[in-house]
Amino acid sequence: MRKLLALITALVLATASYAHGPDKGKNGGRQVDAGDYHVEMVVQQTKLAIYISDKNDKAVDAKGFKATGIFMVSGKAQRIELRPETANKLSGNSNVPLPVSLKGAVQITLPTGRTVQAKYE
Repeated sequence: MRKLLALITALVLATASYAHGPDKGKNGGRQVDAGDYHVEMVVQQTKLAIYISDKNDKAVDAKGFKATGIFMVSGKAQRIELRPETANKLSGNSNVPLPVSLKGAVQITLPTGRTVQAKYE
């Protein structure tokens, strides 16, 4: 019985960790789950880009998507509006340089009006 319980526990934990997707995305940024999507965040000085893919890591067309990033930068809240740029990419600019390891969240509004949130800690 103990062995069976241990096997079930191991399978549940393996399945749960697999469902979260990789921590690093295809573009080299940090990737997290947001609803039914994987959201990768890439920071380059004052530019912020997010790449959206489905749970199978297939690119999702960003047309009709909108997003707002809210992050703490040097002790102050920094709000960045993100708009579709190309394919599965939304981007926006900050008034201040951004650290690569931004902490905060990106709220994404889907074309259907539903929202999902990607949290970066």
